[in-house]
Amino acid sequence: MNETILIAILTPILLTIGGIISWLLKAKREESLSQEAKSREFKIETYKKIIEPFIGVLTKSMSEEELQKERDKIISLEYKKTCFDLTTFGSDESLKIFNAIMQMFYNPNKYQGDTSNDYLIKLLALFSEFILQIRKDIYSKNTKLNRSEMLEFMITDMDQNSEKINKLF
Repeated sequence: MNETILIAILTPILLTIGGIISWLLKAKREESLSQEAKSREFKIETYKKIIEPFIGVLTKSMSEEELQKERDKIISLEYKKTCFDLTTFGSDESLKIFNAIMQMFYNPNKYQGDTSNDYLIKLLALFSEFILQIRKDIYSKNTKLNRSEMLEFMITDMDQNSEKINKLF
């Protein structure tokens, strides 16, 4: 009889404790997922802001004045602030590639021996690698796409340059 009373008393207590622990774990998991979602959205917005002027530069239909506006964005204070967000929230790989792109942008004299086409191919290779790293960081680490496929929709003669772009670096 004593065992029955003990079981009758302990069962609701253990169920209550189990329910509380389960609720706490679920609440903690939901908070963690919410924080991850906010972080992902911030990363996406940062990456979009970083990419925007480069998309403008790669658009053939823009006038020289419009192209200069896009280049000016890259050296603006607002863009530099976005770059700091990238250093904080971007993946290591995307930051390394972005730094290489910016060094090419800042120091075109290093590539004076190259033909302008070689310089552009190197820049496209880096930029497409940057896009690929963003894809891996945000969406799919196991992507099967290569560099040239990342910009194929924008470059009309990609078939002529895809091998170079995929093999550089």
